[in-house]
Amino acid sequence: MLLLIILFAICGFGYKAFTQIVNIPDANFKAALVSNSSINTNGDGEIQTSEAAAFSGSIDVNNMSIADLTGIEAFTALTYLFCTDNQLTNLNISANTALTYLNCGSNQITSLDVSANNVLATLWCVNNQITSLNVSANTALSSLGCSNNQLTSLDVSGNTALTELYCNNNQLTSLNVSANNALIDLWCGYNQLTSLDVSGNTTLKRLLCYVNQLTSLNVSESTALTLLSCGYNQLTSLDVSTNIALSMMYCFDNKLTSLNVSGNVALSDLYCFNNQLTILNVKNGNNINFIDFKAIGNPNLTCINVDDSIWSTANWTNIDAGAYFSENCYTGIPSLTNTTEIKTYPNPANNELKVESEMLKVEGFNLTMYDLFGKEVLSTEITENEQSINISKLANGLYTLKIITDSGITVKKIIKN
Repeated sequence: MLLLIILFAICGFGYKAFTQIVNIPDANFKAALVSNSSINTNGDGEIQTSEAAAFSGSIDVNNMSIADLTGIEAFTALTYLFCTDNQLTNLNISANTALTYLNCGSNQITSLDVSANNVLATLWCVNNQITSLNVSANTALSSLGCSNNQLTSLDVSGNTALTELYCNNNQLTSLNVSANNALIDLWCGYNQLTSLDVSGNTTLKRLLCYVNQLTSLNVSESTALTLLSCGYNQLTSLDVSTNIALSMMYCFDNKLTSLNVSGNVALSDLYCFNNQLTILNVKNGNNINFIDFKAIGNPNLTCINVDDSIWSTANWTNIDAGAYFSENCYTGIPSLTNTTEIKTYPNPANNELKVESEMLKVEGFNLTMYDLFGKEVLSTEITENEQSINISKLANGLYTLKIITDSGITVKKIIKN
């Protein structure tokens, strides 16, 4: 009997000696692991190191009020880790070298070291307080989401497999994506970028670079682009003539003076409000399929070229009071360098419209007036001896006056009372 007791004691000691328990101080994290039968294979109240090392699946502890993920280092074969919406302030995954997917978003993490995770394909660490992020060792990375952090720089030159990069809402002053030729999605809005070169990103489909300090943007090589959001910048021009797949375009709150989307036959959303547009051509053959159109806040814009002026007038109301739709707007013609050289008055006018200019002493003017539908209603020529035109027969309303001189062409809005 004594011998039997001794043998049991030796066996028990040996079991404890060779079966180590993983230290998991956070009660919520431990409870989640213990309740997972794929991890806790023996069904006891602990996680043995052998159980942790053998597990190669996915751990999902999202939104479980976890403040400490200590113990995760024992899961050396772990491939997927989801730990979003917790209270983590740090995360040590240096031992988890098999990780291919990590989502630790919406925590309070200030630094994240992923240098040992060289097979990581997806990294999402959005909504944290990370000040620096080194992904140079993560050459397999195809998806990187680091938005809503405090990054001042981001080097993705070594991540040539990247197809998705979401780095908006940081403090980036520059972003070099010239090596990321596989990029499909690039979100870099709400930063401090003064320039952005996407000339090498020919596969880009969605580009969102809103709320930066961009003065120019060349998207001519991104011919697969379907979504362009570049609002709240300082763009003075924007050429989208090669982006025939473009369906959504948001270029509001810039300094654009002209915009031609007539070649963008798939376009269904256009926000170009709060610019300095004088020319807007939306005649793309797809107006009736538009979901939204907004061009208000362009006080110098009169005629908007469209497919069907009657349809646009009935369906598109977000334009300035002085603007109207026409199928035949006079676009793409240079205006006079100084339009104050030609004065038209009174405005509104009743029976006569006066035209005054020093230029009349050396040349005559050809004048043509168009109604709201782009129809020519009056055409005449004035000389030094005749500086007024009779508009008494015109119906009351808004008209466009086109003035042609040897020096160029200018367009004015005229109201007939």
